[in-house]
Amino acid sequence: LGLPSATSAEFVVAKAVRDGVLDATIHHEEGYVQSHDLVDVYATKEPAEAFHRRIAYCLTTHNDAIRGMRYPPDAYKKQLEASRGNRGKRSEDKTDEEKAQELEDELDDEY
Repeated sequence: LGLPSATSAEFVVAKAVRDGVLDATIHHEEGYVQSHDLVDVYATKEPAEAFHRRIAYCLTTHNDAIRGMRYPPDAYKKQLEASRGNRGKRSEDKTDEEKAQELEDELDDEY
């Protein structure tokens, strides 16, 4: 680092320890820095919670996108009817009995 003295280096290390950049203890009298043992991060719940937050965000984004792409049910049919004009009764509006009667009439006409 090119620091002019050991005291300057000690201040830099002390600031790093205070800011949480280093996990260590400074021994002023002996003149050394002892780092603490590394904790196995994967043995804690933190990675699983972070993963859960990310997945929840992705699912929320996906659901919002799907919700945004929805069309109102049968909206295009109303526009189609308006453009063609409502000419009589549509085949979807007929009852099953009326449809069956039409089929019988068509079969009788063919034979």
